[in-house]
Parts: sequence; C-alpha cells; structure tokens
Amino acid sequence: MYRVLVVDDEPIERMLLAKTLQKLVGDTCLIYEAKNGREAIEVFDKEKIQIAILDIEMPGINGLEAARIMREKREDCVIIFITAFDDFSYAKQAVSVKAIDYILKPYESKEIIYAVEEGKRLIDKYF
Repeated sequence: MYRVLVVDDEPIERMLLAKTLQKLVGDTCLIYEAKNGREAIEVFDKEKIQIAILDIEMPGINGLEAARIMREKREDCVIIFITAFDDFSYAKQAVSVKAIDYILKPYESKEIIYAVEEGKRLIDKYF
C-alpha cells in the first residue's frame, strides 16, 4: 500500500480530495490528512509518507516550505502541489523541490488521479 498525504488548510477542500482519492485509489493507497505544514511534516515522519499532495498557501509553514523539509528528510518522496495561485514564482519554487505536478484549483479528479498514478509508478520504478 502506498502512503499518501493530503495537506490543505481548508477543511472542505482537504476532505473532498481525501474522499476522492479514497474512492478512486483507496484499494492501493492509505490516505492521511494534515491541516497545515507543521502537521504535514509530523505525519510525513510518523507514517513514512511516500506521496505528498500539498496546498501552497497555508498559514505558518506553507506547502513549499513543508515540501523542502520533506525533500531534505527523504529524497525519494513524491511531491504534488495543488493551488489556486497561477503564479510563476510558485511554479518555479515547485520545480526547485522536484515536484512532479503543479495542479491549479479548481481541478478535475482525473488530474489528481493521474498525478498520484504517476507518483506510484515513480516509486515502483526507483524503489
């Protein structure tokens, strides 16, 4: 089972994404949730998360900072960003932490599933 973390400070967004993932890839993935960057890092460490789906704009430690910390701890984690901000500087920072995707809200479920499936493929290929 792959371990997937959904991080978003908006409870409805987080719950909707977690439920979508549970429905569409729940047979191969354990889905975890976090409401901010600090909690995300704790869950990442405790549950040995393999795929992290992070909102960028969150109070405290934002998604980009959390991703950098995760990447420092484990280079093999897969990072996917979901954001409402179509900002080149964010996209550039996402590339710098080697994110495999940068998905804009509102998104379609198939975009997320495609990114998670690609993450699973990368995990299988390299590890």
